[in-house]
Amino acid sequence: MYTVTKYLSRFHLVSRFYSDDATRLKKSIFLPVTKFRNRLNADQTIQRDSHIFKTCGFSELYSWQRQHVNNEEYILHDGPPYANGSAHMGHAINKILKDITIRYKLVNGNKINYIPGWDCHGLPIELKAEKIHGNKWKNFGPLEVRKSARKYALKEIEKQKNVFKSWGILADWENNCYFTYDKKYVQKQIQQFFKLYKKGLIYRDLKPVYWSPSSKTALAEAELEYNPKHRSKSVTVKLELCPSTLSINIINNNNEPIYALIWTTTPWTLPGNIAVVYSPNLLYSFVKIHDTSGIYLLAADLVDNLRTKIEKPIEIITTVKGQHLSGLKYKSLRNGEGDKSFLEGDHVTTDKGTGLVHTAPAYGHEDFLIALKHKIPIECLVDEHGIFMPQTWSELVGLPVLDIGNETVCSLLSDKILHTEMYEHSYPYDWRTKLPVIVRASKQWFLDTAAIKNQSIESLKDIKIYPEIGGSRNALLTLIEKRPYWCISRQRSWGVPIPVLYDESDNTIIDEKLLDQYDTLLEKTGPDFWWIHDVQKLVSNTSHSPEKLKKGLDILDIWFDSGISWSCVLGDNKIADLYMEGVDQCTGWFQASLMSSIALRNVSPFKSLFVHGFVVDKNGRKMSKSIGNVIDPQDIINGNYDKSINGIDILRWWVAKHGSHQTNIPVTKETINDSKQSVDKLRLIIRFLLGSLNNVKDNDFKHGINHLKYLDKYMMLELKSFENETYELYKSFQYNKVCAKLLYFITNQVSGLYVHHIKDRLYCDSMESDDRLACTATLQAILETLLKNIAPILPHLAEEAFSYYPLRKNTTFFQSSITNFNQIVIQNSEEVISVMENALMVKNKLSNLLQGKNSLEQSLVIASPNKMYNLLKILHPNNNATQSDLIELLQVSSIDLVINDTLDIKTSDTKQILCKRCRRWSAEKEDNLCKRCEKTVNIFYSK
Repeated sequence: MYTVTKYLSRFHLVSRFYSDDATRLKKSIFLPVTKFRNRLNADQTIQRDSHIFKTCGFSELYSWQRQHVNNEEYILHDGPPYANGSAHMGHAINKILKDITIRYKLVNGNKINYIPGWDCHGLPIELKAEKIHGNKWKNFGPLEVRKSARKYALKEIEKQKNVFKSWGILADWENNCYFTYDKKYVQKQIQQFFKLYKKGLIYRDLKPVYWSPSSKTALAEAELEYNPKHRSKSVTVKLELCPSTLSINIINNNNEPIYALIWTTTPWTLPGNIAVVYSPNLLYSFVKIHDTSGIYLLAADLVDNLRTKIEKPIEIITTVKGQHLSGLKYKSLRNGEGDKSFLEGDHVTTDKGTGLVHTAPAYGHEDFLIALKHKIPIECLVDEHGIFMPQTWSELVGLPVLDIGNETVCSLLSDKILHTEMYEHSYPYDWRTKLPVIVRASKQWFLDTAAIKNQSIESLKDIKIYPEIGGSRNALLTLIEKRPYWCISRQRSWGVPIPVLYDESDNTIIDEKLLDQYDTLLEKTGPDFWWIHDVQKLVSNTSHSPEKLKKGLDILDIWFDSGISWSCVLGDNKIADLYMEGVDQCTGWFQASLMSSIALRNVSPFKSLFVHGFVVDKNGRKMSKSIGNVIDPQDIINGNYDKSINGIDILRWWVAKHGSHQTNIPVTKETINDSKQSVDKLRLIIRFLLGSLNNVKDNDFKHGINHLKYLDKYMMLELKSFENETYELYKSFQYNKVCAKLLYFITNQVSGLYVHHIKDRLYCDSMESDDRLACTATLQAILETLLKNIAPILPHLAEEAFSYYPLRKNTTFFQSSITNFNQIVIQNSEEVISVMENALMVKNKLSNLLQGKNSLEQSLVIASPNKMYNLLKILHPNNNATQSDLIELLQVSSIDLVINDTLDIKTSDTKQILCKRCRRWSAEKEDNLCKRCEKTVNIFYSK
């Protein structure tokens, strides 16, 4: 950049030193002229962004390309952001990365299919609506809840939409968005639910699920937040073994009772105990504890752990293999209940506890699978409020399990508790209420993930996942592999109804005739139809009698809502080229989309995934209102974040530079300021290029490209290389490397190599000369190629620059045909590279030799080996010439080429005179112009 500015200043000196004919000479020098600014202040930036949005068809571009671009369609399916809260930095990362992707596809000729959407249902929106209405909310029925939640969601969508539009996100925001509460969306979703039900992949069952007592609903894994500092009251409990079932001889001279030790962090689950699970692959020890009656059984590897915990000596009596515990029974925790069994399980470990696992199938996923395997009935004794039900121990009825209920269980079993401790560990919390959850069996609707698990995992092998490093593929595979089932029902009002009726025996009633009736009602009365109409209306026009039927009150999980979006938005036959979301969607939308698509049509809904990270502050902390480290992206744009930093260009460059390759994406004043400096560099070179092309005509390019000098050809080859490299980087979503490549290219190849050396012929050659037109043709190729590669990241800057481009044939850049300069054939390209590399080697040696002297005042004798001599001779065929390709490149007054065994350069002060027009030492007499300038001035004034 410095060389451009420095050279411009040289020509202003001409006026000062030669005031008598300064005007005459100045007019004949073709300096860059453009109204495009080097920099914009805050007000100018805001005005520019608004002007570009209105005049460059940002709102119409999506529809325009759908009508006018006929090449292959590229589908980026939008994962719907939640219709809750203002647009934040996470939104900026996601939406701008998507926009960069589709805009690059567009400038490369693809038709774009990108329909933005919003996830509109769920508890967070209900909670916000409840906050608005306060105490009135408790008297609201389902329809009032739905009306209030919908109103809130609509308001939030409009707020977010306006921000997304201001960021320049390419979409038809007014006519072509999707919403999960939309009538057509709900209609399609209900149809797909029924298809899965008919295939046997959706079923209703009593199973343990994550349950939030604070929200009174089931939760998916993705709706949990784990608190690593949670403290649980944990107990080591002794269960008395039935001696007659013990197949091992143990020295027990005092005929003491023998106990199995179990350990739990959830004492409230002990009333639900039905078995103890052991591992046949572990060793188990019978031990004596000092000053404690009885003999105790636990895993051999955990004896030392128990010794440390209770701070008492422990003596091992005997150790046996786990397989010898088969058939063992123990007495129930409460009198009057039957003896219970030891059962084998493969989930038992020795990382903590006792190696004997307390099993309560209504309150644990692995416990449930054990009960299922052994056909043990499951009974949940905790209600939806997290309170003990009447069927449990009488002392516990009505007590909440997470506090006083937990304490009461411990008190009732005090004589059976060997040790009590407070155990700090990671524990699931409800992501909305921020309160602990429990695992609780209830009748829910499930998608049978086991039936589609293998096919889902297999399909991922053919999916491209970016970035290729970072473990996203393994994380996704592991999550799917370990997922036992997917609970798709929720106990709320704001969502899509599960369209099922129940008879007196709680059997499900659902069939095609009912679905047709629901479809008719939905079409007439909208998504509230399930709550508007009674059972009689729901079953009319069917063979079902409304008597003794009731409608279900559950809604579909919002992950099912959004996961089915591929079908509701793209249709059942299309597969998206790309899903692009944050890393958290490995547990959410990516899984939900993949599994629903595999279940319904046996194919993945996406061909590739891009997984980006989260925004953090300078200390690596996740942004949070409670911490006070949240940065509003609009503050970066309007200058509130830093008065010297403003504009959408800065935000978009920051996203491209940092958002495409890091798990934690830091937003700091340093990273934002770095983005501003990068954009300023781009503006500076764009301004120079626009100014240099200010007087170029349409047909000049064709003429100039046929008269390229060696430096021009070399630059065109560099341009091709740059284009090919950025293409590969864009294709693999390495936008950070695109940014780095752009800056490196304009600093080194464009400014440092090319602009620095062609300034003399650009400013001082005759405007119609072959050499100057070759130069402007090359500059034109540089400008258009740079705009093509800048535009996806900085569309506002690209459109602004294009509006000042004298050769534009359209009003907007994105609606213009982009010249493919890669198709231009450079003759003898290998020779060009060889010649230029040798010349640049000489230049490098000369720079070290001159040590800061003005090269223009120097005459050179270059002695070189025969091969190099012949190559340099191509650039400087006549030793007496004052102009040549080599003189231009080395920026000297004159050159003599001679043959020598080694490269050797001798310098001397030039004997030529300074030309007062071009400021080169190329004139023959004092106060005269050099021959080239004299000829050029005469031509200029003869017109």
